[in-house]
Amino acid sequence: MQPSRREKLWIAAAGLTACLLGALAGYLALLPEWEAQFHGGVLDEDRGLVLWHNARMAAVAFAVVGLAAFAAIGPLPILLRRLLRRMRR
Repeated sequence: MQPSRREKLWIAAAGLTACLLGALAGYLALLPEWEAQFHGGVLDEDRGLVLWHNARMAAVAFAVVGLAAFAAIGPLPILLRRLLRRMRR
């Protein structure tokens, strides 16, 4: 069954919302790291490792929260609505 125009718009809005929530989660995941680095400092030889550690932390937080949010507000409500509609018939 092809998605309707309304469902396509809902999926697009869910994707945008999931990206925003994922970006917020990535930022919030970095706050404790930045605070610790500010107070403790980073050695010059460890700057590369710290950069990639921060990038991984932000990417993982973005992916986990973004995918969970997209699944929860994107296709899941559409599938449940279709399932309930089919059961009523």
